[in-house]
Amino acid sequence: MNVKQEPQFNPKRLREARLVRGLTISDLAERISVSKQAISQFELGEHAPRPETVMLLINTLHFPKSFFYREFNEQYVGNTFFRANATATKKSKEIQYNKTLLAGYIYEYVSEYIEFPELNLPDMSQYQSSKWDNNTIEQLAQEVRNHWEIGDKPITNIVHLLERNGIMVFSVDTDSEKVDAFCQHRKGRPYIFLGNDKQSAFRRQFDGAHELGHILMHKEIDNQDVLSRVEFKEMENQANRFASAFLLPAEAFAKTVTSMSLLHFVELKKYWNVSIAAMLYRCLDLNLIDESKYTSLVKQMSMKKMRTKEPLDDVFPLQEPVVLRKSILLLLDNKIKNEMQLIQEISVPQEYIEMLCNLDKGTLNYNEPEPTIRLIKR
Repeated sequence: MNVKQEPQFNPKRLREARLVRGLTISDLAERISVSKQAISQFELGEHAPRPETVMLLINTLHFPKSFFYREFNEQYVGNTFFRANATATKKSKEIQYNKTLLAGYIYEYVSEYIEFPELNLPDMSQYQSSKWDNNTIEQLAQEVRNHWEIGDKPITNIVHLLERNGIMVFSVDTDSEKVDAFCQHRKGRPYIFLGNDKQSAFRRQFDGAHELGHILMHKEIDNQDVLSRVEFKEMENQANRFASAFLLPAEAFAKTVTSMSLLHFVELKKYWNVSIAAMLYRCLDLNLIDESKYTSLVKQMSMKKMRTKEPLDDVFPLQEPVVLRKSILLLLDNKIKNEMQLIQEISVPQEYIEMLCNLDKGTLNYNEPEPTIRLIKR
């Protein structure tokens, strides 16, 4: 007779939950009235917390009990490309990184039931020994457009384009102005995380293209923290150049620039779905304007208070990921799982499943089915 073993408390999960909540060991120890040494021992696996302490951890960190006892499959996570490396704090990056682990647990669970779009990236073998100069980046951007059959048309929704081609895109509340978008190389398919904190469709267009640039060009970088400031800036400039070239193909974009007035660029913004600031910089890159004219136009934008909020920014709806949202709703609508089962089996807090899958808040609220009655006599 096989005796079922009791699940063991998993110290890794405690550390992940603590870091997702942005707490230090001292913070958590103070909140549950234990010593810092006790928390360290729990996280190192030297001692397991008593049942009453586990309940305190659950109520303080707001994670399901099942999370602390799960042995998830090990995730291969390459470098996390944070755009604001120089200004983002170690704490804010640590919080976001641990949210990506939750995203991985959600993806792993859902992929058992749902077939996602196949990963469809161009063959990068010809670029293996390439130095990423401007000409090579322009060539790569055009090749991706050709591979995805976009031609020289504007990209109306970068998020859906990425998802259609097999890249997992997550919405994330970064709670930080220093971190607005980031990506990771993963086994199987890359992940892109787009911040919900800056609600601009045009900013999101550029963010998505920028992260795609990292995915294609910087796979060999396994830890950006070891890069010097100069190397990091060069890497970011390369991703920016790719985003600019991908969203604004040189020849087609140049043909549409028939005036250097800001009013004209407002009209172009409607067509290309790219910010005025990014279009002006693209004009400088393509020698459509010189440095002096570029500086003059940027000053005009500052005088009109357009640097922080451009015209049309609050008119166009934000592009939102749909693949994971549709996946969760498919499981619910077809009664394969109910809300409570999803939360318990994924073992991730409801708020993070809803956020990362771009579900409306409360989607996973569980309502007990009401008794069924029927009329038998009139």
